[in-house]
Amino acid sequence: MSPSDIDTSVSSPGGLAWRLHELLRSSSSGGKGRLSFLAIDPARKHFGPDWPRVSAKVHGVVAATLRNFLSEGDIYSFADEFSYIIMSSNRTSDEFDKLMEDITLEISSRITGKGIAKELVSIIHLNADSDINQGARKMLHPLSGEIDPSSHLSNIERILNDADASSNEFKVSSVNHGTMCVLATGTMSTSSTICTAMRVDEDKAKRHGYAVLPPDSDPLLYAEMDALTVEFASKQLKETMDRHIVIQIPVHRITLSSKKYREMYLKICHGMLANRKDRVTFDIYGIDEGTPSNRVLEYMQWLRPYARLIAITVDIDFSTVSAFSGVNAASIGADLTTVESDLTIQKIGKFINRVKAANMKSHIHGITSKAQADLCLRLGVEFIDGELISNELI
Repeated sequence: MSPSDIDTSVSSPGGLAWRLHELLRSSSSGGKGRLSFLAIDPARKHFGPDWPRVSAKVHGVVAATLRNFLSEGDIYSFADEFSYIIMSSNRTSDEFDKLMEDITLEISSRITGKGIAKELVSIIHLNADSDINQGARKMLHPLSGEIDPSSHLSNIERILNDADASSNEFKVSSVNHGTMCVLATGTMSTSSTICTAMRVDEDKAKRHGYAVLPPDSDPLLYAEMDALTVEFASKQLKETMDRHIVIQIPVHRITLSSKKYREMYLKICHGMLANRKDRVTFDIYGIDEGTPSNRVLEYMQWLRPYARLIAITVDIDFSTVSAFSGVNAASIGADLTTVESDLTIQKIGKFINRVKAANMKSHIHGITSKAQADLCLRLGVEFIDGELISNELI
C-alpha cells in the first residue's frame, strides 16, 4: 500500500512547523512512532552552481523514492526547499533506521549513478520510540542513548564532594540525562537537541531540567547538575558524527554567579567543549527580574569561548526583557513546566509580545499541547520544544 502524502507543490505559508502539524493531523496513529527529516543539503552542495538547474529533478527522485519505500502507516511531506518530513507509526526503531538507510542509498545512487559511494541526502531524527518502563517516557536522541550520571561522577574534577549532603531525600545520582529535540519553525538546515536532566518521582510524575531539583536547593546541587550536563553533552558530540547537529546546554545563573562553582564549571567546559564550540549553544536559566544587562553580558562572556550562540531563559512573567535587547543573545525564552495549565496560553501571549516588542527572537520550552504550539506559531516563536514535539502526538 502506498503511504499518505501531502501536496508537495508548494510550501505552506506557515513554514516548516505548520507542515509538521498538517502531518500530525493526518496521522491516524495514536501510538508510538518515528519522526525524521530527510535533508537534501548534501545534494545542493554537491551540484553547487548547477543546483537551480537540477533541483526539480532531485526533488522528483526523492518523492518517487519515498512513495516506493514507504507503506501503510507512513506519512511524508515536503517541508521546505531542502527537506522532507517523514513519519512512521508501524515500525520498530531498528526497522525504521534500516528503512532510512535504504532510502538514503537509493536516492543517492539514482542521482549519482550506481557504484558511486556518495550520500546526497541525510537523515535527522527528531524522536525515538517511547519507552514507558518505570512509569515514564524517556526522551532519547537515537544516536545517544541514556547515561547514568553516577557512572560519570568520578570523571569530574569535583570541588563539590558534598553536593548531596543538603538533602536526605534527593541524590544527584538519581537523575538521568537525555536529549529533547528543538523544532526551529523557520528552517531545519541545522538540527538542535537540548541536553536535559530527567527524573521520575515516587508518584510517577516526570520532571525535566531544573525541576528535578528540590525547591530552594543548595547552590551545590545546581552546579553539580550543570557539570554533569556538560559531560553528557560532550559524550553526545563525540558520538554524533552529523556535523549539522547542534547541542544546547542549559546552565543556571547560580552556577555562574559563584566564583568557586563558575571556575569548576568553566574548567570542565574548556576540557570537553573547547574544540567543539561550532556545535554548542548555551541557554542561561534563572536570571532574576531586575538583573542589569551588564551582568548578563558578563555571564555570556564567560561562556562564549565554548559556544557558537547563547540563549537566555527567564520566568514567563519576566517583564523587563527589553533590557536584554543589547546583549546579543540568540533568543529570549521561557519554560512552561512550572506554569499552571489554565494560565499558560495567556502567559505565552504576553511574554512573546514583550520579546517581539524588544526586537528579539524567542523560544518556548515545555510545549505540551497543540493549543500552545499553535499559539507559538501564530506569534512567530522561532524555537519550540517539549513532550508534544518529541513524543506525545506520534
